[in-house]
Amino acid sequence: AERHNIPAYFDDATKMLDTVKPDIVSVCTPNMLHKPYVKAALESGAHVICEKPLALTYADAKELFELARSRGVMLCAAQSMRFTPDRLACKKLCESGYLGNACYGEFSRIRHRGIPEWGAFHIKEISGGGAFVDIGVHMLDALVWLMDNPKIVSVTGNAETRLAHLEDRAASDLKASGALAGKTYSADTFNKNDFNVEDFASGSILFEGGVRVNFKVAWAANLPDETSIILSGDRAGIRLPEFALYGDADKTDTDIRPEDFVDKRFNGLDFSGHYMLFENIAEHLAGKAELIVRPEETLTVSALIDMFYRSAIEKREVYFNEYK
Repeated sequence: AERHNIPAYFDDATKMLDTVKPDIVSVCTPNMLHKPYVKAALESGAHVICEKPLALTYADAKELFELARSRGVMLCAAQSMRFTPDRLACKKLCESGYLGNACYGEFSRIRHRGIPEWGAFHIKEISGGGAFVDIGVHMLDALVWLMDNPKIVSVTGNAETRLAHLEDRAASDLKASGALAGKTYSADTFNKNDFNVEDFASGSILFEGGVRVNFKVAWAANLPDETSIILSGDRAGIRLPEFALYGDADKTDTDIRPEDFVDKRFNGLDFSGHYMLFENIAEHLAGKAELIVRPEETLTVSALIDMFYRSAIEKREVYFNEYK
């Protein structure tokens, strides 16, 4: 607060809510503290933006959205990675019906060496999970959004810790591990002996209509860096971030890489998606726009996170109808 000349600051959230009575609250705590702070802010009558993931369980996400509705305030998950140019352009194609009916999907988010050796991402009691819930959630959310929030049938997941404990592994650098602007505090909290979350996640999601989505996510793996989404429909397919389209017309291949004309005002800025996210939220609260990150999509994402970790623990396919 002193570094950024913020005149009012508190070490007690309840006191802050009672004293300031804010119109809107941004919750940026570690994952396991999302629910209590989101709940306190909603109960105070504030609109709330919460960093991803809003909740690690389907039940918690439902409870928070029901509370927001009962108080007549907005609750929005900060799923800012929808706002990359390639994904915005892909969404336009999906909405136009260009891909046709979905048939298959994939997403991969691989860091070759990107274990976050800063903060407490590696401690389950604080973060709730590892690579899947940290960086995989962005890809999961983007896919759910692009596919127009399909209904879940089941999830099969595997969570592993393979490289994090190796004594001779190459160290991760700050940028590779997600600290794009560097560390903003002096304490180093990483101790590999505390590492009790997954550094590699993989699995498969089955949606209604027989649509299968396979995925792999890693903080560290003996694989090249990758951030990709593949969607295949019965009319065309697409691969991101290349924005490569695959299809045919009149019995002729029409594989192309068109130029996307979407909003690029914030390109090049660290966490550029947050600028577009907050702009959309401001317009929504002014009655000028619908939320791009819709509650029903965030509920789906929380359900998939819940089902993934349950599957990994119980070593079986988990069905969504088990939650009804």
